Order: sequence, then C-alpha cells, then structure tokens
Amino acid sequence: MIIQEIIAIAGKPGLFRILVTNRSNLVVESMLDRKRLSIPGTSRISSLADITMYTTGEDVLLMDVLNRMNDHVGSNDAPNVKGDAQATRDFVDEVIPELDHERVYNSDLKKLVQWFTILKENDAFPLEQEVLEEEEAAEAPAKAEKEEKQEEAPKKEPAAKKPAAKKKPAAKKKPAAKKAAAKK
Repeated sequence: MIIQEIIAIAGKPGLFRILVTNRSNLVVESMLDRKRLSIPGTSRISSLADITMYTTGEDVLLMDVLNRMNDHVGSNDAPNVKGDAQATRDFVDEVIPELDHERVYNSDLKKLVQWFTILKENDAFPLEQEVLEEEEAAEAPAKAEKEEKQEEAPKKEPAAKKPAAKKKPAAKKKPAAKKAAAKK
C-alpha cells in the first residue's frame, strides 16, 4: 500500500485511507470500521509519509520503522502490549535499538504499535513510497535531450523594436484664484 494515502486525523482514533481529495475537504475511509467520512480541510491531518522517529543518529521515516516491525514480527500477529508500557518499549527496542528514549515518549510508542496493528489487520504491508520519484528520474534524461535539441536549433533574432510614440505635452493648468481671507 502507498503510504501517502494513509493519514492520521487529530481527535479521531485509528488511521484513514484517502479516497478523494477536493479543494475544501477530504473523503476518507476508516481502516478500523470501513466507514467513510468527509473531513474539512481545516482539520489537523498528518500523512504517515511525513512522520519520522527520533533516533540517536539520523531520524528514521515511519514507513521504514513500520516495515522493520513487519519483518520482525513476520506472519505472526502483532504483540499485545496494551496497558504495559515496559512491554511496548521492549518490543520497539527489539525492532529499533537506536531509538532515542529521551525524545520519544511512551504514548508515542503506544500509538506506533496501535498503528502497526491496524495496518497489519488491513494487509497494508509492505508500505511503499509513491512511484512519482522513479518517473521523475526517468524523465530527467528525456528533458536533457529536449534541451540539447533546442540549443541546436537556430536561434531567432528578436524582432526590431518600433520607435516610441511621441507624447504630447500636458496642458498647462491655470493657477487657482486666490480666495479672500474670511474676516471674523
């Protein structure tokens, strides 16, 4: 499944898949109960593709973390770590040993495992980036060839400029009549 299609909405539980985008709202489908919702454009929405996890080195994309969790768990179900913060932390440490525990809170880890469980139940793995990046790389050589052909073509000289039209002098204004000072 393409990770750009999966979003989290502030104030709503679970994850959502984008069905239709529009200028003023989104139509999404809940990955929990398959209900469709219209979400206004003013809602706080986070695409899973934009989220990263803090590590001791460089930050890791959430997509990579979730794929690593899926590889670690395999075909087994996600572990049930509900209510046990230490079990959640131990599970995530097995998958991401370089996780920075000073900046990642237990609530973040709990949400990570919940999202992983939802994605696992919906057979969303492996998560992938959108294909546009590959298309752009393929188009880059084509654009370079097109630019070379344009350089080889004889260049046209710009057309000669027409002389500017002569402007008429502005009409002189007559001085305004002086008003007599009003006496009191």
